Order: sequence, then structure tokens, then C-alpha cells
Amino acid sequence: MLATIVAVILTACGGNESTYQYKTQYLPVQLVGSEKWSILDVNSGEVIVKDAFDNAPSPVVAGMFYVRNSEGSYDIYDVNNASQPVAGHYGSVTAFSDDGVTVASKIGGPLCVINSKGEIIKQLPKEVSQCSMFSRGMAAFQNDNGSWGYINTSGDTIVPANYSNANLFLYNDYALVIGENQQNDSIVTFTVIDKKGNVKFTASSDMYQPIQPYYINGVLPVLKGDSLVCLNEEGKEVANPANDKSLVEKGGYADFSRTPSGDYIVIKDGKTGMVDKNNQVLIPIKHDNLIDINGERLIAVDGETYHIIDRTGKPVGNVKFNNAHVSEDNPYATRGFIDTDLAAASLMMMFDETSCCGANANTTLMDMNSIVSTNANQYAGSNTLIMPQGPYLIQYVFDREVATANADSTNAEFNYDARVKCVIMTLNVNHCPANTEPAIVNKVESRLGTKGFVLARDGIFCSDYLTAVTMGYDKGVLNAYYYMHFNESVPQRKNKR
Repeated sequence: MLATIVAVILTACGGNESTYQYKTQYLPVQLVGSEKWSILDVNSGEVIVKDAFDNAPSPVVAGMFYVRNSEGSYDIYDVNNASQPVAGHYGSVTAFSDDGVTVASKIGGPLCVINSKGEIIKQLPKEVSQCSMFSRGMAAFQNDNGSWGYINTSGDTIVPANYSNANLFLYNDYALVIGENQQNDSIVTFTVIDKKGNVKFTASSDMYQPIQPYYINGVLPVLKGDSLVCLNEEGKEVANPANDKSLVEKGGYADFSRTPSGDYIVIKDGKTGMVDKNNQVLIPIKHDNLIDINGERLIAVDGETYHIIDRTGKPVGNVKFNNAHVSEDNPYATRGFIDTDLAAASLMMMFDETSCCGANANTTLMDMNSIVSTNANQYAGSNTLIMPQGPYLIQYVFDREVATANADSTNAEFNYDARVKCVIMTLNVNHCPANTEPAIVNKVESRLGTKGFVLARDGIFCSDYLTAVTMGYDKGVLNAYYYMHFNESVPQRKNKR
């Protein structure tokens, strides 16, 4: 379970986060009738940058944002002068922080801390392979040994890389980190630290299992056996600060979520509105959906059209849009080069002649139940489970749908007897020089014999157990396919950038 704690679950102890990730004033949107991206001032309701970008801008923080250009790299912009970039041609970049700094790398270059003028504050050591966005003045970084630590906005190391995993100081001045437990691989030690690296408390997964990696409303939600409990920053069990079941019962709502400002977005008879903690209606329950932006402004969804409203439901401006980019897609920037020998070796460690990433020809969905959410509806119609593993994205492809929706019910049911037929290991190296993916593939293919695989046909390597491996790449994304049965294998294209 700890392997998947990077996923944010906002409904455990207290609904949504207690503070906002960004101080949102500007919102990237696609206006009705346009395929271009604009930027909307949510306070005034006015469009300040119209139809300027082909690709979605990142969240605008401290007036700064980045956009992917036609070359596939990223340019940094100031919202006050969006006609030309402040700096550009970065292979990887994160959203800016409220104090106007970001982490970025040029293709082929190291990671750097950069200010809003595009100036380098500090170049990070070459062994730093990836670094998160800054949050509350801190960013988590990983080195080539796979260990994690933290830097501040000056690029100085505050917490040495002593942890096997580290999460952001996202909504509180505490962060959850994970240390290795050499005595028992099934028991993992996790620790909560402050921004100076001081340990607040340490616990192990045989006592508590974190179900989200962030403190929200001042507590960390964990599983204790089958029960959900909340821990404070000292590791003491405390009451859920937002146990609001009574609000649902009094209002007769089908569902609700707590906003960061302490109000409640509620659903009733298929429509959405907002009430305060005393169940007084703030926004009438008439919209298809509501998305809280900054406590004073919300996106109201009605049909396929979005617009901005205030906390009373009053429209802010008259701009209509069909799409909005609210949050960061990837909070991590990656170094502009990788060790291709190390990348090839790490990829080959994921499989052998009979199995790949923990799955073999007999593995069913039931065997992988620990990485599956309890909500079957989100898997309906899909035959794939996806999870991160270091820099790789692992896709488990099954021989049938993971879950199937019943014709006479709104609830889907899991197909627990579905078997894994293929595992896809994906690595995005678009931020690296163009020869990176061919170099990795060549090194893996030249070493497959040591794993018991020999070339059979069209770039497909087969083992004595009739498992198969084949590799390909396109647009800077490398894919390695592991088939449980050779007769189901398909050659992959190798398209250079």
C-alpha cells in the first residue's frame, strides 16, 4: 500500500485540503468556439491574454507560467507581458512557487533553480536526477542512488538525501518520508519531518498505513487495521477535524466535499451547490458541478460550458469557456540527461523469463487487488491498470475489462479473474538528447541474452518459457512490452525524434 501513497486522496480526514496549493488569480482557459488557450483574470472576469497559445499553459503562480512550444520544449512567460517568453527551450520545468521560483533543465543540462526573470539562482549537483516544484519554500529532490532529500528556494540542501521516498510540504509544514526497513521487506518505516528535517515521529506499516502523503486540516489520515484514524504532527491519534456526516444527514445530500475555505460543495438530485458549516445555502443547488479556485471564486459547470462565479453564486464577468487548466500535471522536473547504462539496467531489473513487475502468466486482478481502488466504476470499460515505478510508468494490460458496468445498475463490478497478458514499461526521455532512447534500447537488446531471451522476429525476443520482450519509441517516449505469451506479441516502431 505504501508503494501507492503518492496518489492524493482528498476525502479521508477532512475532505479537501485546508489551504490552497496556489494563490490563483489567473486561469488558463479555452474560450467557447476556440481551440487556442487564453488566460482569464478570475477576480475581474476579464480575458487578459486571448487565444495566444496552441498548448495549455501551466497554472499561473506569482504571475508566471510555462507553455510547451512547437519544438516540444517549454517556454516561461510573465502574465503581464505574454507576447514573448521570458526564457525558453527547457526540456523540463515545474510550476512556479508563490515566491516566484521554479526548477527547470535545458535538454542535456542539469537541473537549476530559476527565478521569474529566467536567471539561474543555483545549478543543482549533476547527480540530482529529478526535483519537485517548490511548495512552502521546499522542494524534494532525488539523486542517482534513488535517495530523496529537500532543498530550499536558494537551491541549498536542507534535508540530506537519506530517504527512499519523500513527499511535498504541500498544505502544511510537515512532510511524510519513507525509509528502508532492511529487517522485513513487508514492513516499511515512514517518518514525518518538519522543514528543518527534524523528526516529529516515526511509525511502521504494521501499525499504520498512510492512505495519502499529505497533512490536510492538520492531520494525516492512516489505516489502523480496517479503521480510518487521523494522526497529528506528533503521531498522536486525534479526532477527524471534519467529520461532517451530520451535515449530510440534515441536508439530505447525496454527497459532499469540504472546500479549503471550510465551506461544503454538496450534491442533491443530481445538481451541485455550496453551503457553509451551518448548512446555510451560499450557492443554490442548480449547477452540474462546482470547482473551488481560491475561496472567493469558483468555476460553475453547466452542460459543456464553464463560467466564473463568486461565493454567493453571482457571475463574475460574462466569459464562457469549455476547458480550464487548474492544477499542475507533473510537479517534478527531470534532469536533461540520464545515464543510459543505468536506465537500461534498471529496466532489465523489472523482468526475467517468467515475470515482469510482479506479474506472470497466471496473475489475476485478484492477485493485484492491493493497488486497485475500491471504486469499480472508475475502471469500467478499461483493461489496464497504471502505476508509477520510479521514473517509469507501468501499465498492466489484462485479457478483458478490469471492471464491467451492469446494464441494470449504476455500479460496475470487478472482473477478478481477468489475467495479465502484457506489461508495458514507459519512460519519457523527451527532455533528454534525441539519441537517448535509441541508446537505451540498443543496450537492453544487446543484453537480453543474459535474461534468457533470443531474437525471434521483427525485434521480438522470446524466452524458453514463451514469454516475449519487444521495444520501441516515438516522440521521445520509450516503451518496453513484456508479453506473457509470444504468440500475442506485436513488433514496435522505432521512430527517432
